[in-house]
Amino acid sequence: MNKLYEVKRKIASYLVITFCISIFELLTMKAYAQQDTVFWFTAPDVAAEHGDAPIFIRVSTIDEAANINLSEPANSSFSPINLNIPANTTQSINLTPFKNIIENQPANTILNYGLKLISSQKVTAYYEVASDVNPDIFPLKGKNGLGLEFFIPSQFHYPNQHGNETFEIIATENNTMITITVTDDVVGHSKNSSWTITLQRGQTYSVRCLGTGINNTLAGSYIVANKPIAVTVMDDSLRPLITTGGYDLVGDQIQPINLLGIEYIVVKGFAYSGSQNFEKFYILATQPNTQIFINGSSTPSATINAGETYFQVMDLDAYYILTDKPVYVYHISGHYDELGSAVIPQITCTGSQQVGFNRTSNLDFALMILTKNEFKSGFLVNGNNGIITASDFSAVPGTGDIWVYARKVLNSTSLLPTGSNIIENTLGPFHLGILNKLGGSSEYGFFSDYSSLYLGPDISFCPGTTVTLDAGEGMTSYLWNTGDSTQTIIVNEPGEYYVTVTDELCTLSDTIELTYYPVTPVNIGNDTSICQGQQITFDAGAIYRSYLWYNGSTSQTITTSTGGLIWVQVIDENNCQLSDSLQLTINPLPPYRTIYHD
Repeated sequence: MNKLYEVKRKIASYLVITFCISIFELLTMKAYAQQDTVFWFTAPDVAAEHGDAPIFIRVSTIDEAANINLSEPANSSFSPINLNIPANTTQSINLTPFKNIIENQPANTILNYGLKLISSQKVTAYYEVASDVNPDIFPLKGKNGLGLEFFIPSQFHYPNQHGNETFEIIATENNTMITITVTDDVVGHSKNSSWTITLQRGQTYSVRCLGTGINNTLAGSYIVANKPIAVTVMDDSLRPLITTGGYDLVGDQIQPINLLGIEYIVVKGFAYSGSQNFEKFYILATQPNTQIFINGSSTPSATINAGETYFQVMDLDAYYILTDKPVYVYHISGHYDELGSAVIPQITCTGSQQVGFNRTSNLDFALMILTKNEFKSGFLVNGNNGIITASDFSAVPGTGDIWVYARKVLNSTSLLPTGSNIIENTLGPFHLGILNKLGGSSEYGFFSDYSSLYLGPDISFCPGTTVTLDAGEGMTSYLWNTGDSTQTIIVNEPGEYYVTVTDELCTLSDTIELTYYPVTPVNIGNDTSICQGQQITFDAGAIYRSYLWYNGSTSQTITTSTGGLIWVQVIDENNCQLSDSLQLTINPLPPYRTIYHD
């Protein structure tokens, strides 16, 4: 085995195991194939003059049927969409009729267009712009896409034929303060400027480049928030051949800095035409003096600082990347001169054993598969073990034959039909990128797990309610600081909670902080009385979102002359339910007496 690889792997493993005292404290997480029950997403504004429709949310179930609810939490005019999806199935939600309130435009404007998808069971989901001239796939990362700090990874080799480069932000909680620093001129703000916005739950904001040239890039832009947000990047209609050839949409939902790693492998796609090779990957540093080693070399290819990017033209079919500090890896791939892009997950203690996706057309289709050598003979495609075989795999340079990759073309619909498909490995985890040709263009999606153990961002919750914490399925053992040894625990008190888990590969830990939302108790007064025939008005206060009184009234105040138990339930800005009650007594009038005058 390459000596550098062996040493660095030991260092990386040590950092994962002992992360509670290391700079990688929050690098480790667990979910299979980005499965989750809650997804937040902001759809970018794709150039209509090139092609921005139809648009879909594709949802794939695994072993259990799921009830799906899709809403815009900040937009009451959007009627939630409900769907029941059978087990092991992919179904689509057509959002094209709502495009004007889905795409996040105009830029530099606070909007109410954020999407929230809730599922009764863990599912995978992605957003697809299915235009046959300008398509791409945006896999949704669930809680692995939520965080407080992001850098923007991007490319700086190809101009925009239509549209512009953008990044999109969605808030998951009220009163989210977000500070943005950009590396290029954008709508409303100049290069290298910083500004702060405040978003409410479900609200969105778009940062959009003014220019469309090669040098107009948002790579290295920085976002920091006080509450969890999700961020999507888009580069519209990239043109690899400046004067001829195709141009195509690229983009992905990205991860926060705390979920990044130091080990990555990128498998080449098919974005080249003759002698023209358009395959590249970009490494973005998040800390100063980040060293980058490629394919086991003992000499760093580069040393870069936070926000800076190193790129590599992919002359080889696979590259092993090792860094000494956490980085983003962003891959430009595709078919011919039609491009797509994906943020690549770290390989330390990650991977999926089952991935569901939708093949949109009967045109060219390819898979880029990464797994360990010991797992290469365990693949099933829709239950068939003869489509992806051990002979399809080659060793990844610099990994001592531990990791292997396959670049598998599956154009035949008899091998991989259009519609819903499932790929699984019966022996161990794998990573999967798909290249789907749609019309004359290409779309690229990475569908494997981006994390190993992640309890999610810190949570605020309502007093009197509970929170379920999930350490991920499939582990050998679990140990919480509460003493529980189950995959999930239900807690009803604020505080710090942490868990240590083991599986066949790693020992992992993570910590989450729970706090109560601040609440203002509702107060309609003390027990009181009135005389028969009189009326009294009760006021619950003007600061709440909704009201429900004992008599069915939903107004802030009620007026009554009827005694008994008077109660009200209110919902505040954080969806916390509060209540108050009192006893109203009706005093009878004194008996009628006749008064006689002498």
